[in-house]
Amino acid sequence: MIATPLERVLACPNLPTLPGVAMKVLELTRDPKVSIASIATLVQNDPALTAKVLKTVNSSYYGLTIPCPSIGRAMSMLGLNTVKSIVLGFSLVESVKAVGEGGRFDLVSYWRRAVYGAAASRVLALRIKRFDPEEAFVGAMVQDIGMLAAFAALKDEYVRAVASAGPDHDEIPRIERLSLQFDHAEVGGRLAERWRLPNQLVDCIIGHHAPDAAPPASSDLVRVVHLGGQAASALTLADPRKKLGAFIVRCKEWFGLEQAVARELLADAANGAAELSKLLDLKTGARPDMAAILTDAHEQLVVAQEAVQQETLLLRRSNDELSRKNITDALTGAFNRAHFDGELQIAFDACRARNTPLAVVFIDGDRFKSVNDAHGHQAGDAVLRELSGRLRAAVGTLGCLCRYGGEEFAVILPGLAIDDAATVAETLRASIERTPFDLRPHGVPLDLPVTISVGVAAMEPRNAAAVLTPEQITNAADHAVYAAKAAGRNRVCRADPGQPQTQPQTRPAPTPALTPAGPSAPGDAPSIAAAPSTVSRTVLIVEDDPLASTLLVALLGRSKELQPMLAHSAEEAAAWALSSPPGKDIPDAYVSDLHLPGRSGLELLAIIRATRPFVPFVLVTASADVTLRAAAMKAGAQAFVSKTELCTNPDASIRLLRDLIDQARSVTAAA
Repeated sequence: MIATPLERVLACPNLPTLPGVAMKVLELTRDPKVSIASIATLVQNDPALTAKVLKTVNSSYYGLTIPCPSIGRAMSMLGLNTVKSIVLGFSLVESVKAVGEGGRFDLVSYWRRAVYGAAASRVLALRIKRFDPEEAFVGAMVQDIGMLAAFAALKDEYVRAVASAGPDHDEIPRIERLSLQFDHAEVGGRLAERWRLPNQLVDCIIGHHAPDAAPPASSDLVRVVHLGGQAASALTLADPRKKLGAFIVRCKEWFGLEQAVARELLADAANGAAELSKLLDLKTGARPDMAAILTDAHEQLVVAQEAVQQETLLLRRSNDELSRKNITDALTGAFNRAHFDGELQIAFDACRARNTPLAVVFIDGDRFKSVNDAHGHQAGDAVLRELSGRLRAAVGTLGCLCRYGGEEFAVILPGLAIDDAATVAETLRASIERTPFDLRPHGVPLDLPVTISVGVAAMEPRNAAAVLTPEQITNAADHAVYAAKAAGRNRVCRADPGQPQTQPQTRPAPTPALTPAGPSAPGDAPSIAAAPSTVSRTVLIVEDDPLASTLLVALLGRSKELQPMLAHSAEEAAAWALSSPPGKDIPDAYVSDLHLPGRSGLELLAIIRATRPFVPFVLVTASADVTLRAAAMKAGAQAFVSKTELCTNPDASIRLLRDLIDQARSVTAAA
């Protein structure tokens, strides 16, 4: 099997490594009770490093009024984190100085961004006082380490791949994903985990291009590192205006810093970067023209003020549009769930007062998940937009169409009894089935046959006394959809909320009861398959799509060493994992789809990790998105496998599961 570019990078033996002293410093500082003396002794065992640290501590960068003669005194005066950041800074420089040699990698530009970004991040952290500024300094220094790792493994192949990004560093991740199917943030995060860097520094590396997605505990730190990168661009690019504007706006938006403060921070960062370049013995190019940059900053303020005035005028004109957006689903153009809840209550009260009927029609796209799996989420989104358009056209002025959630839509039909609503429902079903969806207008070159399952419920004068809430009508229509799917899909089922004994069977709750694994018919109750006691490794497959679950059971069942078990939802798998019935096999590993009804595969992973920290967990998805992969690995998954990869090379997946289970057993036995 041909290795992917990411696999080639991660398997490269020449990746940067931290020197032993730095690794030991990191190890010692994980202990909150570590003594200053033990750290000082460790650093002083390396005379060259000691000299560099003391030179830095006594430089104007830290502004000590009294000379510092020793590492121990430095930690007493500046703090343990400051000395640790200096050690890591020098160690990082030494570990990667030679990486850029032997190719066309622009090491000057790399260090220029690192040093200017680190200086800017530190002065910004000093200003906002929300965490130790040295964490921001180190986070900015290591944020792009993935680029050096990628170059170490791929050499000029990597340089050619990212050349089209030009001088704008923020373009590089997009180009990397297009050309190499990974980006340097992901690679850097994996490398930082190997180095066992603190979690907040790993977050800085993974999230420095997407700070809004950072974990809450690290959010401010990642934003500061991101701003450090913007400041570095503003201070080093030939045309800094765009990055300068982004820096000014984000400083205000995230930390309430006015434009004048942002200008001061840039000037301090430029001075600090010049000093750092000397201390670290790095070539970072000529110093920026601060007078010209600050002039640009003033121009940016004028532009920003004009933009605010224009925005005020536009805001006055767009109140109606904003109100419409608040009740409209952005993807499909239908009304959203909040609007459905409000309109249903209004219609319910009005119909109840007039003693007139009220119907609700629930619509669910059949096998919608298979569209995403087979054709990708762009096709899935196109199907939802086309489905919404057809339903709106068919409903017309009879009722209110809303997107209830996922591929579910709902229609409120005031004044219609159950028979009339069922006629409308059949019209909707036939309008969808009649013509395949032409997805070309939505940017997807595909004709796709689509069907829907429809459930109908109504409050009528004869049952009004039995219907106490709008939720009862909604639940009855929802149950009717389930009955339609259980009966074979592409049909209409009706329910009467006033006569519970005639309702379709409700959705069964997840249960850990055991039944043999194998293909399940649509509508079958969720089940988990028991493994024979002679099988040494049991694998629980968590997959709601019948076709996909059948395929996974068949593929993993090819191995005599693995016995597949099957759960149809995260809730069911969690219930089974938590209940642990005596005398029954507990899964040795989990293979879970990422996208499940109710709780997701990531949420299931969190539940399993809380109860079984060592059990192997493999996430499977139709998408190879690097952000999802990074999130999965950070959450504790041992592997993140695409369905295409699993189906085309099942033997590799079987070996992976076998090895993961054996490793987990070894860890458990040792513990």
